[in-house]
Amino acid sequence: VQLQTVTATRTRGKPRNSSGYTTIPRFSCFRDLQGMTDSMFDLAKKFPELVIVDSIGSSYLGKDIHAMKITTQSSNKNDKGKVLITSGVHAREYAPPELVMRYATKLAESYDIDAEINWILEHTEIHLVFYVNPDGRDVAEKNPELYWRKNVNPGSKQDGCSKNSRGVDINRNFDFMWS
Repeated sequence: VQLQTVTATRTRGKPRNSSGYTTIPRFSCFRDLQGMTDSMFDLAKKFPELVIVDSIGSSYLGKDIHAMKITTQSSNKNDKGKVLITSGVHAREYAPPELVMRYATKLAESYDIDAEINWILEHTEIHLVFYVNPDGRDVAEKNPELYWRKNVNPGSKQDGCSKNSRGVDINRNFDFMWS
């Protein structure tokens, strides 16, 4: 009850989509950070035999970074292929997290209806990270005029940038040949 009260207070007066989730002002087809988080947990509640949501860490400002796993609970867990899909790397790119959630919803809702989706979920663990960069996304939603792309890490004082320069472009920081 306390969590619902906090969420309701935080989202009061914000635009909502037809499912009742909060959306980004002027972009009603894209759930905002809170609306997406609510959607993730609602999908896990609706399909507990298929969907699990966990925190895999926290952002620079302490926001949870959530990952969703969609798969069947079969006895051959070790034989399943694993897929990782990430989105929300660039804060101002609103569509990718929404598309990933629509994919997750399609998988969960179509299990036991669509033979191809049954096969996928019976043979694969699908891991989804909706917001790799929740801090940056928060800035982009609250200050659209900034066209914010990066995270909010202040960086190093030895980086040669001005002291007012903040953020790291996350996708430019993967190691060579990372795995």
